[in-house]
Amino acid sequence: MSRLRGTVTKIVGTSSEVQTPRGAYRCDLRARLFRRSKVRLAVGDEVLLEERVAPGEDGTPGRGVIEELCPRRTVLRRTRDFKRDQVLCANLDQVVLVVAVLDPPYKRSFMDRVLVGVERDGLAAVVVFNKRDLADEEYLEVIEEDAGVYAGLGYRVLLVSAREGTGLEELREVFHGKVSAVVGPSGVGKSTLLNAVQPGLRLRTGEVSAQDGRGRHTTTAAELVRLDGGGYVVDTPGLRGFGLWDLGPEEVAAGFREIAALRGACRFADCRHRAEPDCAVRAAVEAGEVDSERFESYLRLLEDSEARAAERQAARRR
Repeated sequence: MSRLRGTVTKIVGTSSEVQTPRGAYRCDLRARLFRRSKVRLAVGDEVLLEERVAPGEDGTPGRGVIEELCPRRTVLRRTRDFKRDQVLCANLDQVVLVVAVLDPPYKRSFMDRVLVGVERDGLAAVVVFNKRDLADEEYLEVIEEDAGVYAGLGYRVLLVSAREGTGLEELREVFHGKVSAVVGPSGVGKSTLLNAVQPGLRLRTGEVSAQDGRGRHTTTAAELVRLDGGGYVVDTPGLRGFGLWDLGPEEVAAGFREIAALRGACRFADCRHRAEPDCAVRAAVEAGEVDSERFESYLRLLEDSEARAAERQAARRR
């Protein structure tokens, strides 16, 4: 039996699809890896597998067993609770956060939460506002103002329309030569955008529910897809939340670039930027130098962080 190195492209149940130089394999995870090391695979993982059955000449996947998980270069995590993380994707270069201007409308608080997680994991981020064709001129001014907030922080921001084809060339440039995870709520058009960037992918797409305004999950499992123009993308299932259970107050502040830039400028070293005297962050908000809505997102995440710390302390006493 030979050993091969490959990349996990999809995980379905207890099996993983792994792409190797010899072709694709459907693999199980060696039981001892899970029992002893608590290994949970993620799309993008580099693994060593033992071949059991070679791929067929007709393209039928081979069979194998994953023997080893190679060290991860980067990860994008979502923390489900204070005991465990979920690695959404591994070995990424960047995260492309997709929201819709309407149908369903975006929420700045959700965007900020995802971007704090991206900052925590040391990844680059691109913000994409899709469905710009649904916005009239007056609402488009609001979108452009919000987009300007994130562009001013150094994030690359695109306003695109998969339906009209607007901004697709810029999006192809974003993907070129990189491994990118495409994340965002259900119904914002992530799969539609990828189908437009590379015709022929035929990723499933769906409509937004008329009852609750939420998107339906058309991508049910993350999948790594190679782009003809160079690069790889991970199309992820829609996110309705993005847990950050592991962040303390200092890490929450570090996730907001504009607040992190003012570190050390406050009177007190442990300033939480609520009501402390001589707070440089609140002064910057009042002066319009820090966006007030981003500051509200920070305060909500700070409150969440402190509540989680209290929960952990109470759990330890039990």
